[in-house]
Amino acid sequence: WNTAVGLAADLALAAAVPVARWVEYLTPSPYIEEIIATPFKLDEQGLLTIPTSAGLGIELDPAGLAKFTNVPLTM
Repeated sequence: WNTAVGLAADLALAAAVPVARWVEYLTPSPYIEEIIATPFKLDEQGLLTIPTSAGLGIELDPAGLAKFTNVPLTM
């Protein structure tokens, strides 16, 4: 299993390695879909777009993260 953070890192690594062609993406997965502000979506060809924002290209969702921890999170 993976999280949205791990998936974003996998996509960034695959984009940087010329011979990398695939990244495993399991769905539905609350650890992927519920902890980021904008969930990943497959395009018409069944492919994921590599995020282009700063860092790993994702924004964590504090409310989504709170579902999976008992520690209050603030951002």
